[in-house]
Amino acid sequence: MQSIDISTLDKENHDYAVHLATYRHVLYFENGTFLLDGAHSLTSFESVDFWRDIALAAEILLKASLLRHKIPFFKKRAHGEYGVKVTALHNPWLNETLQELQIDYLAQINTGTVSTALKSAETALFGTLDMDIGKTELVSKMIYIIIRTRRNRNSHFFFPNQGTIDMAEVEMLYLPLLNLLEEIYTSAPAEEI
Repeated sequence: MQSIDISTLDKENHDYAVHLATYRHVLYFENGTFLLDGAHSLTSFESVDFWRDIALAAEILLKASLLRHKIPFFKKRAHGEYGVKVTALHNPWLNETLQELQIDYLAQINTGTVSTALKSAETALFGTLDMDIGKTELVSKMIYIIIRTRRNRNSHFFFPNQGTIDMAEVEMLYLPLLNLLEEIYTSAPAEEI
């Protein structure tokens, strides 16, 4: 039976979050910081893709941070005994977590919603960081704003009024959120995996 090692799942998800956030060239990532990109001309469909991608990038970066800080946030999905088997041979914490949850297959990993990941961060991570409490409270507030205003709407249906890029919203909400999440991710002790 084929098996996949997910020992570096935190880094792989971090890199994917950066990819999603910068894919439409509204933002770019340099030296650990998300920055505004001056050139962007997107169609209405591409604009909606951007809003969906940047909200998903924030969710994935939050979950990558939880993994990097060794905060268990996923559960076992029922009826997922198919596909490739999973292990984390080079990440003892993650391997132990998989064993405790009795997860043998990749399809059994349920990473939950952004709301459940945020609750895990609020209860088990934010208070442990060497970071101003105001910053972590801001992360929570920004994610809840995104959930209410764009994330779910843009993920499940196309609304023409969402088909433009509001640079003020990008600059005041998404850009600071991504940079705070990046700060949380990089504040974790780097371990050789």
